[in-house]
Amino acid sequence: MVTGIVVLGGAKESLDAHPGLYDLTLKNRKGFVKIALEHGSSLVPVFGFGENEVFEQIQNPRGSWLRRLQDRLQTKLGFAMPLIKGRGVFQYKFGIMPHRRPIRVVVGAPIDVPKVARADITPELVNTYHTKYLEALQRLFDEYKDVYAPDRRTDLGVAWH
Repeated sequence: MVTGIVVLGGAKESLDAHPGLYDLTLKNRKGFVKIALEHGSSLVPVFGFGENEVFEQIQNPRGSWLRRLQDRLQTKLGFAMPLIKGRGVFQYKFGIMPHRRPIRVVVGAPIDVPKVARADITPELVNTYHTKYLEALQRLFDEYKDVYAPDRRTDLGVAWH
């Protein structure tokens, strides 16, 4: 038996990582579902509370000159460049080390996925399991948000970008 992990989010999502916010870039990300269908691998919703708290990021709202520059650099370089502020090694006001904040990872129930030949994977099938995953992730977030993110500024947001 082979076990694999695909971590979702990536460069686009890193530019939206601000303390107290939970904006995920998942609505158009469906390749992980196709991989699960090809291999008959379960989809397991996992959420890390506190990941956005370890660094502060300079405000970069969509449409701002900074965000347009970050998006252009990401397109050209293949990775995002969030402007972050952490703590120092011997002082805690400024630096590039992460702040000492807890990260709580919660794991949901696996979503069983059938093994389907690549040629038989349809957009409808992908959408069905993608929707099941998003719904399970939302339930997981809702179950633990008041325990591990009581000071959040927003609830879970899933974006199309």
